[in-house]
Amino acid sequence: MSELYGFDLLAEKRKSVGESKEKQDAQRTSGKLTARERITKLLDSESFVETDALAQQSNSVAGLKEVSAPGEGVVTGYGTIDGRGVYVFSEDHTVLGGAMGAMHAKKIVKVMDMAGKTGLPVIALLDSMGARLGEGAGALEAYASVICKMTELSGVVPIITAVCGTAAGTASYLVPLSDFVFMTQDVSSIFTSAPASYNKPGSDTDLQAIGGAALHATTTGLTHFKCDSENDTFYYLKQLLGFLPDNNLVDAPYVEGDDVNRQITNYQGAYDIREMINSVMDNGVFFETQAFYAMQILTGFARVGGRSVGVVANNPGASLDGKACSKAAGFISFCDAFGIPIITFTDTPGFDTSKNPGCIIKSGAKLMYAYAQSSVAMVNVITGKAIGAGYVAMSPRSMGADMVFAWPNAVISCLPMDAAADILMRGDIAGADEPSEARKQAADTFAKTFASPWEAAKMGYVDEVIYPSETRQRIAGALELAVGKREGALPKKHGTRMF
Repeated sequence: MSELYGFDLLAEKRKSVGESKEKQDAQRTSGKLTARERITKLLDSESFVETDALAQQSNSVAGLKEVSAPGEGVVTGYGTIDGRGVYVFSEDHTVLGGAMGAMHAKKIVKVMDMAGKTGLPVIALLDSMGARLGEGAGALEAYASVICKMTELSGVVPIITAVCGTAAGTASYLVPLSDFVFMTQDVSSIFTSAPASYNKPGSDTDLQAIGGAALHATTTGLTHFKCDSENDTFYYLKQLLGFLPDNNLVDAPYVEGDDVNRQITNYQGAYDIREMINSVMDNGVFFETQAFYAMQILTGFARVGGRSVGVVANNPGASLDGKACSKAAGFISFCDAFGIPIITFTDTPGFDTSKNPGCIIKSGAKLMYAYAQSSVAMVNVITGKAIGAGYVAMSPRSMGADMVFAWPNAVISCLPMDAAADILMRGDIAGADEPSEARKQAADTFAKTFASPWEAAKMGYVDEVIYPSETRQRIAGALELAVGKREGALPKKHGTRMF
């Protein structure tokens, strides 16, 4: 009889986890999946094992009745994605708005602890209105414990976050501590205060306007992927995971590619950067990150010879600004932490100093720092201009590039051609009658004499001048030799420049 009672009690306890059917239906009506539905969509069928499902901490707010939070407003556990193990936590907005308290945080920290011990990625599905008011300082300490654990795991295992609803208040700070962030158009929102604090008298808060996916994809750069639906979010999250290793001690999964000796178009003059990158990479696939933010520079993942690589590429002819430098620096640091080789395509006239000349110095140094501290295999292809500090910032030989190639029409110079022409004209190198002709002649002279890739090759800074059609073949060969490189470094805890 006691055995039967035990089984009956277990069944009842499991039924009590989560919120009522009415609240779950309301969640679906608002266009959002429930916490468990999200996990089901993301993980392989029947692979999810829930942990701490029966955890519950009663909380009382002064002057109010005791508040019950079945399951503590977060579903935690582990499972597989395409057969690879992951740890996951999914906040349940139907339970006290997904607000975080001590037990809520304890469940999250527990799965992250296990992820660190087993070397498996962490997937965070956020949908929370912030801290649980009834716990006061306890709720804030709860957030601090999660933030501390995310910091500890940074660079050890990938942390991928999908904002599936709201990340408000202190919850918003979990987002930038992740390696990659997904948001869903018209569903996701991130902001630092309670929505009501943004209200003007007689108006409602427009969550999308103050912190929606479009804003964070284009203006703040907080999100790496803006998706049209939650189904798309989970689809692309799986695609991203396929390029990443489980942890910092293993390689990313190998995927059979096409012919590494395949030649691409022999580009001359203007070219489309995304088309060119696609043509160089295995099976024509380039998985771009932050595609709508700081579009002067492109970042993303691809494969060469079946091996995952990170790609950093200038949008041809575009100057670098602060946002572009920060975007690229963060991506480079991730690739370095997880042993992913970096392919750089350089074509920039340098830094944009038109708006605030002093501002770009700090951002430019951040990009240079990211390349300089990287120890993974790095290949640079100079496809167009590499001018002044822009050359230095885009992975030259002395910044750690293992191989540097240049197309025949590349321009490598300390100064833009116009500025160089002015200096040459002062030395009477140009002799044409008309000033415009003289300037052009001086610029041509400078380009042929001092700024050609042949000059850089003579000095050993360019390893080989190649036809554009040979780009894929040369990159594949260079990676094959450099991927296992070993570099010694001075002993230190970490660098001091946080910018």
